[in-house]
Amino acid sequence: MVVTARDRQLGIVIGDAVAVEGLDVRGPVTLDHCGTRVRDYVPRAIPVCLAIAESDVNVCIPIVEDVRHLPGLEIVVFGRFDRAEDIAELIHLGVADVMRPDMPSVELAARLQRCLASAAATAGATLDVAHLTVDLVRREVRHGTSLLNVTRTEFDLLTCLARRANRAVSAGDILDQVFGYPRDADSHVLTVHIQRLRAKVEPNPRQPTLIRSVRGVGYMLVTN
Repeated sequence: MVVTARDRQLGIVIGDAVAVEGLDVRGPVTLDHCGTRVRDYVPRAIPVCLAIAESDVNVCIPIVEDVRHLPGLEIVVFGRFDRAEDIAELIHLGVADVMRPDMPSVELAARLQRCLASAAATAGATLDVAHLTVDLVRREVRHGTSLLNVTRTEFDLLTCLARRANRAVSAGDILDQVFGYPRDADSHVLTVHIQRLRAKVEPNPRQPTLIRSVRGVGYMLVTN
């Protein structure tokens, strides 16, 4: 479970309460960085529950809208909401559960375990990006019915970009998430792997239209 909170102390309290019941807790992370944190788990098909400790529905909404589409993710909100309409709006947006922070830890853990079970059911989702199908369970990439011969690193690289399709992903983020290198490491190894991946997935690798370079940033997988 990844805990995110504007009030760091509240996030710590919630995390500690759940950890006592045996759940693996990461955080608290800031609201600005929670999206990046949960996306780190997607290429590895790891189910995760994002716990937002926040009682302002207007703060919760953009976070939920940003990550609710990710496979293998369920979202819960810990907050004190006076209006039933606020709770209803969060649920309509895709929040799996809304809980009060003072709920007994054993009940919190039971609800979160249920959410993680739901997340696990979608953690191996298939991604359809442009003319490719990426199977996160079998770790396969297909063009139509043809299976492409990609390496493990190329698969992780493609998945990293596909999960943020049509958005620039910095070279530093890719080096960290795919290769396990420091974000300021030499990007030559990334350039080489991008070239090899393009040779396998681009109609014309010399004029790439799927994996595009973003000057001064990194790369973007374009699906439209």
